[in-house]
Amino acid sequence: MKPEILSTAIETLMDLFFRKDNGTDYLALRTTELYISDLDLLGDVNAVASEIERQRAWALVPKLRLFDNKSADEIEAVLHWSGLTEAEIIASEKVFEEWKRKQNHSQ
Repeated sequence: MKPEILSTAIETLMDLFFRKDNGTDYLALRTTELYISDLDLLGDVNAVASEIERQRAWALVPKLRLFDNKSADEIEAVLHWSGLTEAEIIASEKVFEEWKRKQNHSQ
């Protein structure tokens, strides 16, 4: 993926996966598939990991794992080198899931 659109792609995926509208799951998965297959989102895992870290979008890693386990492992490895532990990545996923549930109850 071109570096100039990587930031927007990560931001878009976070919005689609974790917004309060529950109906965006299908759209989020299809968008992720498009970004990976057509736009080569995971072509540079170091750049993706850096952008995930910059946006604090660690909860996106398990979503990427649905499409490419090896690349997700590589992203996690880069994030670990940045000082994040696997527990922190997992905890961030749980925090986002809890936030998502709360958003659904407040509608």
